Amino acid sequence: MWNLLVVDDESIVRMGLRYMLDWEGLGICWKAEAADGEEALRILEEENIHFVMTDIRMPGMDGIELAQKIRHRNPEIQIVFLSSYDTFSYVREALRLGAADYLHKPTMDEDEIADTMQKVISRFKLPSNESPQRTEEERNELCLSLLDPFTFPAEPMKLLPELADESYKEGYELAIIRKRYDAVQENEDSEQLRFLSILHLISKLAAKDWGGLVFHRNFREMIWIAPVRSLTGNGDMPSYLNGLRQKVLELLNVRLIFACGSSVCRDISSLPDAYMSTLLRFPRNEQSDSFIVRRAKEYVDRHLLEDVTLAKVGESIHVSPGYLSRIFLKEIGENFSDYIIRNKMEIAQKMLRETSRKVYEIAADLGYSNPYYFSKLFKDRTGLSPLEYRNQ
Repeated sequence: MWNLLVVDDESIVRMGLRYMLDWEGLGICWKAEAADGEEALRILEEENIHFVMTDIRMPGMDGIELAQKIRHRNPEIQIVFLSSYDTFSYVREALRLGAADYLHKPTMDEDEIADTMQKVISRFKLPSNESPQRTEEERNELCLSLLDPFTFPAEPMKLLPELADESYKEGYELAIIRKRYDAVQENEDSEQLRFLSILHLISKLAAKDWGGLVFHRNFREMIWIAPVRSLTGNGDMPSYLNGLRQKVLELLNVRLIFACGSSVCRDISSLPDAYMSTLLRFPRNEQSDSFIVRRAKEYVDRHLLEDVTLAKVGESIHVSPGYLSRIFLKEIGENFSDYIIRNKMEIAQKMLRETSRKVYEIAADLGYSNPYYFSKLFKDRTGLSPLEYRNQ
């Protein structure tokens, strides 16, 4: 039996994880649990622990600091982080520390947890004569070699045996996904961290719903090599990618654009040609917002904590409210008012997490004189009332 330590400051999360699946059936003993990093370190001194599953953000010693101390004391212990997708600022450090995997707390289910733990167990079962598992960077470079005829490996199935899976018997499909350029550019480090968060989310969702490999080129675009059919056997890739784009918008407030290959690759050696043809199909006119929309978003960013109206924004950039409304919906994919509300609710989430201000004070800060209306908007967007969100 492999011994597991679960670390989370929320007892309801620990309880939910404990009874969510049959741990013993996976060969895992739920050895101990802790409410914070300090308690976890004391347990690690006393117990023989193989796996640690820890929340990435906790009061006091967070999951990153705990992982650093674990790596210093016992680098053999495998760590799985529990996270929300808005914690992208932690991603780079977690990857550097060699995280075995991530689980998204709001959406994780029994199958995903079981798959993750089986992957972690496989690291301990590596035969002594087998090469160590590739790093994420090495694996990414190997995947990229499939897209260029000059770097295409002689025996790709040996290097990436997952591509020989039965799910690819009908061939391979390829898609390219990019982040739309926002009106206000982030600095390079923030852009890269944001990209890693998007990549992780898309990889998780694609693996769960469809299968295939998701990797990236220079933190600028994501490439997805997928089986022809989804795991359920239903749907087509363009429709699925449209749904994926909406999910990323909801969870990360990031807008994506994508292109799919025009035909199925019957043989893996056709992937370089498929990549080039997909690049040519990319909707380049959607690479960035039009000048009018960029200026509108810049105005909203500067005045978000005020009473921002379509009329005020239109007046500031010298276009009629009606025209601005139409072009905003066309290019952004949501109404102007929904855009304002969603961005305000994101600020509200941050204030609820990081300050002790009253709900009515936060509502007033965001321009809502009626705290009950603010609470309704907040619950419509998050599924929780402001107080439930703060206490979760």
